[in-house]
Amino acid sequence: MKKYLPASKCVVCEKTIEAIGGRRIVAQQLRGLRLSEKYEGGGNPNLPRRSFPLDKEKSLFMVVWGDIWTDESINRALKEFHNDRHPWFCQICGKRTCSECKYPINMPVGSDCIDENGCTSHCPILGFDPGCINSQCRKYKQWEK
Repeated sequence: MKKYLPASKCVVCEKTIEAIGGRRIVAQQLRGLRLSEKYEGGGNPNLPRRSFPLDKEKSLFMVVWGDIWTDESINRALKEFHNDRHPWFCQICGKRTCSECKYPINMPVGSDCIDENGCTSHCPILGFDPGCINSQCRKYKQWEK
């Protein structure tokens, strides 16, 4: 499957990663989006997976799930894929923020993230506090990438 570079803005709030900080998220257990070669549905009965064709042959679908998807964010995501960019959502929209100050935490645990080069990686859930990116917060931890 084709590798896409990340879109310039969060598909939900339309802010850049430079404005928000943190990482670009593409998937979590409760919310996300992905490409699939088959139609997908079902999952959470309250927020089921929904599939949208990306080509006329219906051989490639954008699949979304979770509480962040509106008609507007879905249309923005489809437009990004049609422009050869991978949509993503920020840590604020993905609820991976500091419990004190609401800035992004250093590592968006339980999330698949997309890097500048279009590669994705998983941030596992580990038994430690990754700390906050906000240097003014009491939970701040300097983080080396």
